[in-house]
Amino acid sequence: MGGRRRAGAAEDPVGTLALPAFERPLVPSPLSVPRGRRRAATSGVTARPASGETRARRRIFIAVALAPTLRHAVAGLEPRFSAAANSLRWVAPDHLHFTLKFLGEITGAEVTRAGEAARQVGARTRSFAITVAGMGAFPSPRRPQVVWAGVSDGADRLIALAGDLDEALRRMKFPRERRPFQPHLTVARVRRSGPAPDLTAILQELGGVPVGTQAVEALLVMESTLNPSGSIYSQVEEVRLGEVG
Repeated sequence: MGGRRRAGAAEDPVGTLALPAFERPLVPSPLSVPRGRRRAATSGVTARPASGETRARRRIFIAVALAPTLRHAVAGLEPRFSAAANSLRWVAPDHLHFTLKFLGEITGAEVTRAGEAARQVGARTRSFAITVAGMGAFPSPRRPQVVWAGVSDGADRLIALAGDLDEALRRMKFPRERRPFQPHLTVARVRRSGPAPDLTAILQELGGVPVGTQAVEALLVMESTLNPSGSIYSQVEEVRLGEVG
């Protein structure tokens, strides 16, 4: 996932409390907002940023990359959703990843701390295997906003990795996640124009479909730059995990 790449669609999510934190619109954390601006940020009032402040902030998340073979396997599922083709916006295969922690727009100093937290976790974590299998939707198949592929074997290891990372980031003064981590791969988003399609029948059919198995060998600190034509992803840092254990 290295280098600067343009996503097929903006990363800005659809926004609902039923979605994981990184699938919701960004709300600035009081910890990452200068003291003089906290009142405006938490009250919904847009404050004028200090000189250079907006430029200094970076939209950061920490993720696990999807192996190339599994990217092609996920892309191969798209024809199964032909009945809802006009309602879904599929994530480009080379942008598929598991988001472990979405940090939002943070300062350069906070990016450095986030990288340090990832290195601490990587130093004590052995690489492991996961199996991507089954599909579902947030918040529900009947009224979907996000379509995802799940994790079967290795889900417990991925959950533990996300939890360890969340704790390491907490020690670096980042806020904890409020909801339990749900291992899943966002593969498509429902277009905002028009009614949401009912995907119940399709997702029941694909409920246990195997996608493939891969090794989890690294944490990626990623930056997402938003622009009108989509997101540009840049790899900030790759943190390798230990040997398979």
